[in-house]
Amino acid sequence: MLASVERRLRQLLRAVSSPGESRRDVWLTTVIALTLTVGVVVVIFAALGVNPGSGLRSVIDGSLGNRFAFGQTVSITTLLILTGLAAAIPFSARLWNIGGEGQLYFGAFAAAAIALTMPVDTPPWLFVGLSVIAGVVGGIFWGLIPGILKAAADANEMIVSLMSVFIAILVANYAITDLWPEGFKPATEDIPPGGRLPRIWEGTLVDAGALLAVFAVVVGWVIMSRMRLGFEIRAIGLNSQTARMNGISPQRGAVGAFGLGGGFAGLAGAIAVLGLNGALVDNFSRNFGFIGIAVALVARLNPVWIIPSALFFSILRVGTNSLPAKTGLDPSMGEILVATFVILLLASRVIRLRYAEAAT
Repeated sequence: MLASVERRLRQLLRAVSSPGESRRDVWLTTVIALTLTVGVVVVIFAALGVNPGSGLRSVIDGSLGNRFAFGQTVSITTLLILTGLAAAIPFSARLWNIGGEGQLYFGAFAAAAIALTMPVDTPPWLFVGLSVIAGVVGGIFWGLIPGILKAAADANEMIVSLMSVFIAILVANYAITDLWPEGFKPATEDIPPGGRLPRIWEGTLVDAGALLAVFAVVVGWVIMSRMRLGFEIRAIGLNSQTARMNGISPQRGAVGAFGLGGGFAGLAGAIAVLGLNGALVDNFSRNFGFIGIAVALVARLNPVWIIPSALFFSILRVGTNSLPAKTGLDPSMGEILVATFVILLLASRVIRLRYAEAAT
């Protein structure tokens, strides 16, 4: 039966592929959208009285100009890879996981909870390992909420996953202010040294979380391309009726897709706590869960292409942090850059989700 469903899936994939669309056309349109984005940003810089060349150079220097800056870019890329996977996998089943931010926060909370209550003399490998697993499990748990509600009651997954973001942030804030307050800053107590992810690049903030993110991409690719669960998720996304007729349960696919996505986002939260920040810090995410949606869409839901997509968005986010010092602009300009690029990609149809029924 699985072989017959796979043949049907291949037929559907051929049906939804535009014969006139080539990889070169996609890249050309992407470059055009990027060029238009730069043009819009230049206009914004000029309107705000900032030399456009200086502004753009500040973004590049702030993200790639030296080893420390590039290390920051790699660290943020790590988180965006994982939140991109958190969006891409449910999206592949035509399920909108808008709650990656919440799954990120709850994973961070779970990792901090284990790391701050475990005996400090625990062997580092066990300390870090259990904390990372806690983050993944926390993300899975938070992702299963919209998944199970979708499967059991056909609840709108966009609304449920989005609303769950606010609850997760409140849970994290409770840990910061009541459970393990540091006292002098909006953060929990520091994670003990034995529970921190080791740095892997001297003179930077890059830690072993970057390796975990690359491993997660491999896992995501294997699941989606080589395992039955990934096959079912893609089949449901292409045509849920055909999938159901061939014995694939959309309900099971919804639970699996959201659980997987939540696990990847939870891993991002654990890495932020155990590596980048060394504590659960208030407002640590800066919308990484939501940017992960753009990362996934630009990568066209392909786990491998999520890496360069995440790197690009990380350059925008990290590079704009230097704008206040060099141009006087607020670092929120990074949000404008990201939003402008995504809107132009949507307008030029580089970002689009096509399903089987659209081709019939």
